[in-house]
Amino acid sequence: MIIGRIFIIIFKTDFKDNKPVILKSLTLKNFRSYRAETFTFDERVNLIHGANAQGKTNLLEAVHFLLAFKPFKQVKHEELITFSAQECRIKGEIESPGGLDEVHIYIGGEKKTVRLNGKIVYRASSVLGRYQVVSFLPSDIELVKGSPQYRRRYLDALISALEPEYLRDLKQYHRALSQRNAVLSKSARLSPESLEVWDEKLAETGGKIVSRRKEYVKKMKPRINRLYKLTSGIDAQIDVIYRCSFNTGKDPASGLITALKSNFEKDRKRGHTTAGPHRDVLTFNLSGKDTAAFASQGEAKNLAFALKASEIGLIKETLGKTPVLLLDDVTSELDESRKKFIFRLLKDFSGQVFITTTSKKEIQYDGEMKEFYIKDGRVVQNS
Repeated sequence: MIIGRIFIIIFKTDFKDNKPVILKSLTLKNFRSYRAETFTFDERVNLIHGANAQGKTNLLEAVHFLLAFKPFKQVKHEELITFSAQECRIKGEIESPGGLDEVHIYIGGEKKTVRLNGKIVYRASSVLGRYQVVSFLPSDIELVKGSPQYRRRYLDALISALEPEYLRDLKQYHRALSQRNAVLSKSARLSPESLEVWDEKLAETGGKIVSRRKEYVKKMKPRINRLYKLTSGIDAQIDVIYRCSFNTGKDPASGLITALKSNFEKDRKRGHTTAGPHRDVLTFNLSGKDTAAFASQGEAKNLAFALKASEIGLIKETLGKTPVLLLDDVTSELDESRKKFIFRLLKDFSGQVFITTTSKKEIQYDGEMKEFYIKDGRVVQNS
C-alpha cells in the first residue's frame, strides 16, 4: 500500500501539466508496409493490435518520425520506402499549446524534405524538440546490455530533444573530429602544431558536450533509482556513471586540449582521435556490478523501463510539457507486477498514448480508448 501511494504521488506530480501535444491524424503513403492509409486518433489512448509482422511497429515508427523528425533508429532513407516504390510521404496534424500544425515529410532516395505548415525546414535544430515523444520498445534492453555507443547516442538524443543548441554543438564537434581524423590518416609527417586549429574546435564544443552530459546524468540518477524500485520491488542501488576518456578537471575544454596534445603520438600512429566525448562511456551499475555484463534479463528489462520512464519526468521538469507515449509490445514477457506498473502509469498519465499488442487481453486499461486492427499494412477495423 505504501509503494502504491508513493507511485501515485510521483506520477501525478510528474504528469501535472498544461495542454499536451496531440497527434490528431496521420496519412501514410508508401511508408514501410503501408501503401496508402489514413488514421484519425483519439486524444488519449490508441490501441494498435493484430498478429505479428502486420505493420503495428511500422505505424508506431511513423508516429515517432512525425513527432521527432526521425525514425526509431538510424537507417538509410530508402529502407523506409515501400518495396518497389520510389518515394514515401508522412503527413499529420498535430495540436500543441501553440496551435494546430501540419507536418509533411517527404523521402525520395536519399533526399528528405520536412515541411512545417507549408514551409520547408532547412535546419533540423529549428524544429527539434517542438513536440516531445517517449518510446518504449523491446530493443530498449540494449540501453542496458548493449555497447557504449548505443548509450551515448541515447543520451545525446535525449539532451538534443530538450536543448536544441546541444545538437548544434554535437554537429560542430563531429565535423571537427572528421577533419582532424582525416589529417591524421592522410598525413605521414605531422607536428602537434598542424592540428592546433582542430584541437581548439574539438575542445570548445567537446567541453560543452561533456558538461551537459554530466548534468543530465546527475538529473537522471534519482529518477531511475526511484522507478527501478517501483517496477522491481527491490531496494537496490542503481549508479549511473559517466566516464570521460580524458581528465576533465574543473574545465572539460582545457582537459580535452591537454589530452589531445599528450595523445598526439598515439593518435598519429593509429590515424584517429583517441580522446573526446565520442570515446566517453555511460554505464549502469546495479548493486555495484556493471549491468552490461552482470544484469539478468529481468533486471535489464526493469532498468531499461525505469530509464525510459524517467524521461517523462525529465521532460516535464525541463520543458513543462507532456510527451506522447509510444508503447511497442511492452506487455510481452512481463510478469504481472510490471504490467500493473505500466497500466498504473497510463491511468495517471494525462497525455496521448499509442500501444501495440498481439493480444487485446494483455491491455489492462478500462478508460477511453480507440482501437485499430492492423492486417498486411492496412486498417481492417477500427472503433
